Amino acid sequence: MGIRNKALGFSRKFKLDSHHAIERFGVFFGIFAATGAIAIGASGISAYQAGRDSLSQTALYTSDFKTSKTNLGGTVDGVYTNQRGNRALVMMHFSPTAQISYNAADYRAFLLGSDTSLNSEPVSTSGIKGSLYAFGSTGYIGVLLNADRPFDRQVLNLTVRANAELTAPGAQPKQSSGKLAGDETFTKYDQWRVFFNPGASGVQKIAALDAPTFDPAQAYYWVALKKKETEARKALDQKLVEMRANLTQIRSYTSDLQMTKIDGLFLRPPTVPASIATDKITGVSAAEAKDGVSTLALQTKHVAPGGFDLNWRTGNVYDGYLDALVPAGQSYAQLFTKKRDEGSDPTIQQISDMQWILSDGTSLTKDYQSSDVTMRPLMNIMNNLSHAYQTYSVNKSKYQSDLSLELLRLDVSLRDVQSNSTVRDDKDFLTTLY
Repeated sequence: MGIRNKALGFSRKFKLDSHHAIERFGVFFGIFAATGAIAIGASGISAYQAGRDSLSQTALYTSDFKTSKTNLGGTVDGVYTNQRGNRALVMMHFSPTAQISYNAADYRAFLLGSDTSLNSEPVSTSGIKGSLYAFGSTGYIGVLLNADRPFDRQVLNLTVRANAELTAPGAQPKQSSGKLAGDETFTKYDQWRVFFNPGASGVQKIAALDAPTFDPAQAYYWVALKKKETEARKALDQKLVEMRANLTQIRSYTSDLQMTKIDGLFLRPPTVPASIATDKITGVSAAEAKDGVSTLALQTKHVAPGGFDLNWRTGNVYDGYLDALVPAGQSYAQLFTKKRDEGSDPTIQQISDMQWILSDGTSLTKDYQSSDVTMRPLMNIMNNLSHAYQTYSVNKSKYQSDLSLELLRLDVSLRDVQSNSTVRDDKDFLTTLY
């Protein structure tokens, strides 16, 4: 049998010849349909699994918001729970300058369940009771939810309503075509929504929620201040590193004074301003310490005007720094006013006025020109040492005033929360859809 005949026989056997085109199309269509069904099914399973993974891990779905009538913008700091998972805190804040009510009694809230597509559904966790805290005049607002048992892994839709509008209503935003459109309460009342999942594995746990009695100041410290405190302490420590380098430069350039001579002439050490003359930086930096903990500290007999002699390493903002700084019979407000009125630091001017006297009693700055080539080595040493003193003085002033004040401002903010926080925890505050 020839090759041609063998090919024809193979075609007839497997219905590949022209007489079986319809049958062949049906077979191929069936194969493609089955393959497509498998692909679509796999895609559906993948999407379903992705949704389940998101629901189990994602704790917060809303990062910012705007009030519906007054158009005030706010930020959602996060959702936090206790170790057991049956107490959740949703923390939000407006700008400190935003005109909102600082009285918790002026707010109420509504809680619904929601799927990941924002469709409303009943709340599955039972026995939820809610309260709202206004954290003094900081602009922070927190909604605390307590449940009978750990929260289910369910997206919750929290609507907060401000019954007191202290800002004139702004332009009404265009209606969305999404699932949230058409809710007339957002036109009638000034309110906003937050979507969160307190049962998610990714929720952050804070110790403030494990205490038997909720302390708003402790929660505010961990949520709003702890990170800022860490950054402020890091800046203070870095400034100490720079100041230590400045003092090392000063010692080095001072030792160069007697070793650098022109025809036997050398510069005598200048009279240093008393405000920095005996300053020292003790301890080691984090990079030098075996345990990675910096112990650098400034030892000085003089505090820069407007500055504070703050021993910040041994304390923290929650325990407070101001009690150790405020004199008896004086308020911290009076202390800050006094510091503000102390004026500018004269040390820089005193450094500029330092006398640079040569070993023969003449003045390098008055008896010689800066362009005098023969005196250039002495001019260079004078400029280097003067610049090192100036840089150290600027850094010290910044360390004791601006950077120390950053920590003390956090302390003041916490005291505001401790003294002026309000709470609404009556049964009418929270309406929950079960």
